[in-house]
Amino acid sequence: MQSLMVNYRYILAFLIVLVLSQNSIVAQNNRQIIDSLVLELKIVPENEKIEILNELSKLYWNYSLDSSFYYANEALSIAHIIQDKVGLSNSYNRIANVYFFQGQYEKAMEFYQKSLTARKETNDQVGIANVYNNMAMLYSNQGEHEKALEFYTKALNISISLIDKFNTASYYSSIGTTYLELNNYKKSLEYYLKSLEISKELDEEEAIASLYRSIGNVYSEITSYEAALNYYLDALEIYKKLNNQPGLSAMYNNIGIIYQNFKENDKALVYFQKSLDIEINLDNEAGQSTAYNNIGTVHDDLGNKSKALEYYNKSLEIDKKFNSEEGISTALNNIGLIHIDIGDYKKAYSFLNQSLEINKKRKDNFSIANNYNNLAKLSIRQKKYTEAKNYLSTSIAISQQIDAKELLIEAYDFLYIIYSEENNFQKALEYFKLYAEMNDSIFSKEANNRIAEMSIKYETENIESENELLRKNNEIHLLQLKRQKNLQRYWIAFTILILALTILGFSQVRLKKKTNDLLESKNNQLKDANNRLSSSEKNLKELNATKDKFFSIIAHDLKNPFQALLGFSETLYTRHNELSGNEIKEYSKIIYESSQNLFNLLGNLLQWSKSQLGSIKMAPEKLNLSNILEEATSLLTLPAEKKNIKLRNNIPYNFTVFADKHIVSTVLRNLVSNAIKFTNEGGEISISSEIKNNEALISVVDNGLGIKPENLDKLFKIDYSYSTKGTNNEQGTGLGLILCKELVEENNGKIWCESTYGKGSTFYFTLPI
Repeated sequence: MQSLMVNYRYILAFLIVLVLSQNSIVAQNNRQIIDSLVLELKIVPENEKIEILNELSKLYWNYSLDSSFYYANEALSIAHIIQDKVGLSNSYNRIANVYFFQGQYEKAMEFYQKSLTARKETNDQVGIANVYNNMAMLYSNQGEHEKALEFYTKALNISISLIDKFNTASYYSSIGTTYLELNNYKKSLEYYLKSLEISKELDEEEAIASLYRSIGNVYSEITSYEAALNYYLDALEIYKKLNNQPGLSAMYNNIGIIYQNFKENDKALVYFQKSLDIEINLDNEAGQSTAYNNIGTVHDDLGNKSKALEYYNKSLEIDKKFNSEEGISTALNNIGLIHIDIGDYKKAYSFLNQSLEINKKRKDNFSIANNYNNLAKLSIRQKKYTEAKNYLSTSIAISQQIDAKELLIEAYDFLYIIYSEENNFQKALEYFKLYAEMNDSIFSKEANNRIAEMSIKYETENIESENELLRKNNEIHLLQLKRQKNLQRYWIAFTILILALTILGFSQVRLKKKTNDLLESKNNQLKDANNRLSSSEKNLKELNATKDKFFSIIAHDLKNPFQALLGFSETLYTRHNELSGNEIKEYSKIIYESSQNLFNLLGNLLQWSKSQLGSIKMAPEKLNLSNILEEATSLLTLPAEKKNIKLRNNIPYNFTVFADKHIVSTVLRNLVSNAIKFTNEGGEISISSEIKNNEALISVVDNGLGIKPENLDKLFKIDYSYSTKGTNNEQGTGLGLILCKELVEENNGKIWCESTYGKGSTFYFTLPI
């Protein structure tokens, strides 16, 4: 996806543990309990049947929503007859839950309101809080997270007033999840930690594991993947201890997602498969649908469209079986996007339109707007720009209504693409401004640069068109003058001397040929100018594409560390008296890691920018390479010692090169830093030099992880954005090696890599002597 555009190429399903999730832990026992309760119904009095029927309704959530609905309605009928208000409120709540699971949100809200009214009449405070919680979940499922916060807060306040610590912890956790949906990471972590504190006090291991997973999700969102993985592993250990198979499945799923973010698709498939195996063993088809969908996304990433389609269809088949409208619409949407990629536009339209109709029925405005964006994408592929504009007009209206900024960004970007393709640069500029304004202020500089580029391009097009028109008019005018002059001469000669007709005719033929030659010459010049313009336009497009791909590398790495840095430093500044020692340590660690990552990224970015602008002033001189290496690596001693890595300077003391000192220092620092990152603890890094083919050959050798053969060609190419984690999960952006290539070539050198996967790598570069 482009850095500032949300690309709904597929929808990645996360395992969500709802209230009903605990039932799947004892899935086999549930059947026995159901049979026992059905027998009990025949012998108990009417007033006791209500509770049993509602319990049966709950037990059938995982097996048959139709049966669940039937038992809840039976309970409701009896409650009406005997005027049991408690039974009425519980039955209304059970019916609402069924509608909720079916995606019929309007009906669900109607029955939640009935349950709420009944519980208020009996002053059932715990029950009222429970209904508020269910309403909040409903709003959250529809993307109305601010509304969800309102109802979660109501439920929380009731639980606090009742000194109900268990539910208080639960609602704190739900609020944390909602803030995570709103990308408010600071608030999300704050509420998760409050919930974790209470859960540890109550020694609720299930809740503790769930919160470790949730906190891991926060760290994952701010790209602190090492911290996220640690929390996931902590949760995994608890779930193993408790033999909580659904919890294990959820963790395998989340770990798979982390590996998918790292583009380590083979590992992602392994963990998604583990999740799927558990769900199959539990006979939990809803969980199987999630796993199938996620496996499909990996194959989609790998370009295995047929495999992706196979797994999406498996997910769709299960969702249809359970009449899960949300799941069906998700699968149809993903399948439609696959067909766009493979060029089967007729099928793509059919699947996307089916998804749209289901979402309209569900009144899920977010998904509706997303469908319209995807239909617009299809129309753009078919170059049906008018049709695409109509879809985007509808999407924008809905997205503005629900404040779905990510969808607005995508829609504005599509309109920018359409008008650019139509050469309507003024309109393209207008929509790019809207696109840029919708992005975070961190990206304002990039957006302003691109807007300026569009303005310049638009104005340049106008100036060039006007100049071309003037040139052609001048040429035509000159030709007309020449023709008039020649005709005048002709007629004068004709009237003076008829005998000169033959000579004059010959002269006229010659003149006509000369004129045609001149016209042909001018036409050739125009063709040559047009060819140069086309070549320049192609080069500009390539440069713009390279720039866009470069910003796609840094956007995610720059934005989220800044969010973490600003959010957590604000918390330390405003609430340091309220925070515990562990919280202060946790927040400080995040700030330190984010600052360190930003410093390294911005340093490399500055050097890259200078090289692109041609503002690096080369000052080659005779350099003592051994001394330069010592200076360049002085700041790397600490990370090397931290991993017990030996840095060996094998460059002879009198070895000199003719190069720019700053460039050589930057290249050596980046290469040695990379080597430290990918070398195991206790390893060794050697830097050597020799004279070969009348130039200096410098090598940086490590005995670390090595690089797979298929990845070697990606190292120095910006369009691949190649970056992996180090041996201690150190982060990187892939920018350092790109910068090294730019600088070495600027200094008339070459750079390349040789590596044996699992044994280590050697990076070579040459310098003049």
